[in-house]
Amino acid sequence: MLTRFLRSRLLKVVVVAVTIVLAWQAYLTVRAGSVIDEAVAAEAQTSPSLTVDVVLGFPPEQFHTLHLQSYGRISGVDENTLHLRDVRPESVGLLARIYWVQRVLPGDAS
Repeated sequence: MLTRFLRSRLLKVVVVAVTIVLAWQAYLTVRAGSVIDEAVAAEAQTSPSLTVDVVLGFPPEQFHTLHLQSYGRISGVDENTLHLRDVRPESVGLLARIYWVQRVLPGDAS
């Protein structure tokens, strides 16, 4: 019974699917380090709240704006950039893991 299960197509499909999901998550984690600007990373170590600019590769639509509101207050949009205020330091890494976010840059604190 066990050997039949181990040879089954279902098990192979599940193993492949889990491997793909884990590889995607690993890629997002590694990529996040290059998405966050060094100044933002340094400020996240010392500040309780940050102002950041989130650069996308396209003009943000309602979905993107609503999704990013869960990380901070949207203070404006310029072409491909959303300006976020009151971003918690622990949220910066989560922002960078979103695959459609190209860069997380320091925002204008004024």
